[in-house]
Parts: sequence; C-alpha cells; structure tokens
Amino acid sequence: MFENKISVRHRFFFALLPPAIIARQIVSVMQPFAGGGRMMQAERLHITLDILDDFERWPEKVVAALLAVGEEITAAPFEVVLDRVSGGTETIALRPRLKNASLDALRAKIAAAMARMGLSQRQDYRFSPHMTLAYRDGAPISKLAPPVRWRAEEFVLIHSLLGQTRHEVLGRWTLKGLDEQPSLF
Repeated sequence: MFENKISVRHRFFFALLPPAIIARQIVSVMQPFAGGGRMMQAERLHITLDILDDFERWPEKVVAALLAVGEEITAAPFEVVLDRVSGGTETIALRPRLKNASLDALRAKIAAAMARMGLSQRQDYRFSPHMTLAYRDGAPISKLAPPVRWRAEEFVLIHSLLGQTRHEVLGRWTLKGLDEQPSLF
C-alpha cells in the first residue's frame, strides 16, 4: 500500500469527505466557477480539519500517533453546508457562509488530541473551512453558490502523495457521539 515511501513527499491531514454522489455533483455544478482552471477530481474533494508539515520519508511513529488521535475523538454527526464560492489568484474554494459550531468543535478536538500526542500542525495552517474546487489563474471572486449539503458521519486521516495527485485513506472514524449543542427541550 505504501510503495515507494522514500521517493515521494508525504502529507497527512484529517478531513471530512463528501459522499461520492455529492462529490460528483459538486464537480459538475461547480465547473463554471473554475474559470478555466483545473478542477479537483471528485474523489479528492475534502474539507481539511488539521494538517501536519510534509515529510520527506515515511514517518512510522507520526502515523501511529495520528491513528491514535483518530481513535480518541468522540463527536456527533452534523450537517455540512457550503454555499459560497471564493477564490484568489490561485484557487477557487467552496465555503460556508455561516459558522458551523459542530465543525469547529470537531476540529478543536482533533487539534487538542494532536497536541497531547506531541504533534504540531503545519506551521502556516489556520483553520478556515473550505473545499478547494480548482487551481487556476484569475481575479479574486466571492459569490453565493448553490448550497451543497451533506450529513458528516465520519472523518478520515488522509495520506497525500505529493506530486502524484493521489490520496490514500489511512483511517476512518464514525461520528457517533452525543451532540454537544445545548437544547431547550
């Protein structure tokens, strides 16, 4: 599964993946927003929750620690809504207009568990929920988009083989905890 571990750079990140049917719809519906750029493949669409710096060699102990982080997380399933397209001069992304407390809480739990394991997130990383749609050269944009919705029922640990446009799912964890949002009823 991890052939050629030495000759490629390795990136590891926790993410939410849209269901396959939703991912295919995103690619189809969002194509006009790409502005002639290179659209992401449906199977690579994701929302990054946390990410580490890249590694030149396969980091066995880091991978084991990341898998332990995934096992530690408890959170309830929640709805994801992405309804705004924004982009700078290099990428176009689908983003939520409104904050999602459940998404933020899941991300915070992952970050805290990583810190407990002695894992540091990528130095330049700042959590800003989005799904990269395309890479392109173009003017900045920000506009409403047809809402993309799905119920996040799991999160994953992805190994990205840089330069190969390939993602491998190393771990998958079901969101099955209790909802931590207060309720009046």
